[in-house]
Amino acid sequence: MKEDIIYEIGGTKRPQNSFLQRLLLFVNRIPIIRNNKMVKNIFCQIFNFPISTTFSSSFYCSSPNVFMGENVGLNDTYILAYAPVYIGNNCSFSFRNMIITSSHSFDDFSTVVASPVRIGNNVWITSNVTILPGVNIGDNTVVGAGSVVTKDIPSGVFAAGNPCKVVKKINFRK
Repeated sequence: MKEDIIYEIGGTKRPQNSFLQRLLLFVNRIPIIRNNKMVKNIFCQIFNFPISTTFSSSFYCSSPNVFMGENVGLNDTYILAYAPVYIGNNCSFSFRNMIITSSHSFDDFSTVVASPVRIGNNVWITSNVTILPGVNIGDNTVVGAGSVVTKDIPSGVFAAGNPCKVVKKINFRK
C-alpha cells in the first residue's frame, strides 16, 4: 500500500524548513559554531532528532519531516523529505548519500508525488548511495557504495548496484 502525497500547483504547499531551521543548517557549516555542544542540542531539538544523532557540516534536510531512532550517524547526507523519512536505531550513513522522497508526475511535471522512505534498525548506508521514493530497507542490512535503491531491500542482506539488488545474505552481529 503506497501512501503517496500529491503536491499540485495551487494545492497543498510542499513542506519546508522554518527560518530557524534554515539558519541552523547555515551555522552548522561554521566549524567554531557547529562544535559547540549547546548549538548541537538546539539543532537536534528544533529538528526533533535524538541528541545521540551525529551529522557533519555538509548535512542538509529540506524539511522537518524526518523521524529517527537513537544513535544515527548522518554525515553529509542530503534528505529531501516531502514525505516522511523514518530511520531506525543504530543506523550509519557514510559520505555523499541522498534520500529523496519525491518525483514529478509523468502526466504533469508541475505535480510532485511524494512517498515515504523507511530504513530499519542497524542499517549501514555506505558512500554515494541514492535512496528513491517509497523504498523500505529492512533491519540489519548494508547497502554498497554507489548504489541507487529503487525497490525495497529485505532484512539481513548486503545489497548493491544500479539498480540496487541483493548480493548476498549476511549474518549481522552486534
